[in-house]
Amino acid sequence: MVQKSKTRVLVLGGGLGGVSAALTLTSTPALRERFDVTLVNHGWRLGGKGASGRNALHGQRIEEHGLHIFLGFYETAFQMVRGAYTEWQKPSDYAFQTWEQAFQPLYQVTLMQEVPHRKGPRWHPWTLDLPPHPGTPGDGQPLLRNILLPELLKLLEELIGSRADLPDAIRGLLNNGKLAAIRQHLEGLNGAEPDADFIRKYLMDIQNKFQEIVAPILDKKLSSFPDLPGEIIENIIEDIIWDLLSAIDFGLALLIGYVYDVLPYGVTNFDRINDKDFRDWLMDHGLLKPFAWSGLVRLVYDLCFSYQNGDTSGGPKNARFAAGTAVEILTLMGFAYKGAPLWKMNAGMGDTVFSPAWFVLKQRGVNIRLFTRLEHLELSEDEKWVERITLTRQVKLRDGHYDPFVKVPYGDAGQWLYCWPSEPHWDQIEDGENLKKSGINLESVFCHASVGEETLEVGKDFDLCVLAMPPAALAKPAEALAKADPRFCKMIETLPSVPTQATQLWMRPTTPQMGWLHGPTAMTGYAEPLDSWGEMSHLLEAENWKIAPPKSIQYLCGAVPWPTEEHPPYSCGLPTKLATEVEATTRAWLNANASVIWPLTVARIPGHTNGKFLMELVRSTYYRYNLDPSELYVQCFPGTLEARLQPRDSGFINAFLAGDWTRTWFSAGSADIAVLSGKEAAEAIARHPIDTAP
Repeated sequence: MVQKSKTRVLVLGGGLGGVSAALTLTSTPALRERFDVTLVNHGWRLGGKGASGRNALHGQRIEEHGLHIFLGFYETAFQMVRGAYTEWQKPSDYAFQTWEQAFQPLYQVTLMQEVPHRKGPRWHPWTLDLPPHPGTPGDGQPLLRNILLPELLKLLEELIGSRADLPDAIRGLLNNGKLAAIRQHLEGLNGAEPDADFIRKYLMDIQNKFQEIVAPILDKKLSSFPDLPGEIIENIIEDIIWDLLSAIDFGLALLIGYVYDVLPYGVTNFDRINDKDFRDWLMDHGLLKPFAWSGLVRLVYDLCFSYQNGDTSGGPKNARFAAGTAVEILTLMGFAYKGAPLWKMNAGMGDTVFSPAWFVLKQRGVNIRLFTRLEHLELSEDEKWVERITLTRQVKLRDGHYDPFVKVPYGDAGQWLYCWPSEPHWDQIEDGENLKKSGINLESVFCHASVGEETLEVGKDFDLCVLAMPPAALAKPAEALAKADPRFCKMIETLPSVPTQATQLWMRPTTPQMGWLHGPTAMTGYAEPLDSWGEMSHLLEAENWKIAPPKSIQYLCGAVPWPTEEHPPYSCGLPTKLATEVEATTRAWLNANASVIWPLTVARIPGHTNGKFLMELVRSTYYRYNLDPSELYVQCFPGTLEARLQPRDSGFINAFLAGDWTRTWFSAGSADIAVLSGKEAAEAIARHPIDTAP
């Protein structure tokens, strides 16, 4: 009996999309009998934008590309992670035996609000404690997607009932039964279509009267509201009232827009409004201009680095985000999460997500080729197939084998983790010492290292390939594909992407000693360009500081403009040079803005509002400018989603796509979409759905 040969699949890219494709395509014994999978990745570690490293010279500190937190609606990403922890045959003293040990829930979110006062605007943190939801992410139960209307109505009613400081005029308006009437209408449908005209009429009536009441407050005509506390009159408008009014106005505009533009055409048909910018769309449906850049509006822009060319200096001037995807993300974030709205990793993303993935892939017989870079793809004569793939071998290994990990202690109970180092194991590489001295970065396309090329041929070395690299990284290697297919070309040329910057601070004082008394949080919407902050002190247990250990860890990140003409052409040393600019940006930002969130970290200077940040409180720092094509964040601008190709639809018979830049059930850069995209690519290859639920 002749044994049928396996289909050879070459996955190009070791980020979440590529790893997901490889894991999905080998997830059952039957699939492993059909497919022989090879995963190719440049550099010394898996992870892409999610890679992290340990710095042995600085307490085995975790060095990330940015602030990585999983959201509670990341169903597919958590399925991948949960499956890996279940299958991986771990040592008994390994710190993370289960996914629950690798992640911890976070229920608190902080939105920064710039609130008007007599002496000018001032920043105010609006800290939200969100309730736990049933289920756990990745449990296989479907997400509740059609919930925006009932859940937001319920939230508005709860806000009214829970806020004693709400002015009587507004309380009477919102508590007159119209919101309840809409909710009762929805509850009584029994499968029928909602009456969009009925809902719209009630909502617009509420919005018009609400804004009539709010307008004098915003115009500083507070004398007509004797029921407002005196301190509100003194400060123009109390911070906490501003939070509530902005939330009500935002919620009403969001609901009215949804009922106008989505509900009559199918309750999840958000694509209809993806040609519009989210903020503009809200204002078209009545959002008041003073609230048009509130924390709730800014949330998706800052979360997804959604500024044209990375320029955050003009506030909303350069902000772009497709309205439909924004509404969908906010619905999922606010109402569809399982367990907690946010899930923080208990070590680096590399340690938490990509270490178990590596070992599971190895257990399944997947060939993982590190230090291998894609050079170019060649098409068949009829331009329908990828016929040849040229790869560069970056280094020679001393014994032909590379062990990528370091073991790092975790806690004080004798446990440990497999972690990726922040640089290669030079002693496992031929001529490694000289390569190290040269300062080369084997993860950067700006640094060329080669010990030879190889060309793989279809039918001989591979049958199918998965392009798990973002458009900017594919632009040069896939020139032939872009030339042959206008759709592929449009994807490469149209999808916008942006560099990001990240700062990590290991602090000598605890976070409460710095003046933040609201507990661990994830914050966004603050002063540019480092608009997002994560309190990450729980990671100290995963590091190994032996002398003067820090007592807290703070992460800051945001979009950053492209390098200017005054910089040299993109070269091997440019990202390092730009990291020094991130340091300068961070220092200036801390001097201007730290006093609001960490008031005890500044030295007050007479005549100055903020004071100077006390750098002596910092134990260690890490600065990063993410410029490499594989590190760029692919943005979700209005009118660009149609340029995204589906994972199964590259335009070439034996090529598939994987990454958060592809077209899936919604299109925005996130870990979940990257994993889902890789899964869909694998299903297209297998030609049937693949259940990855644990």
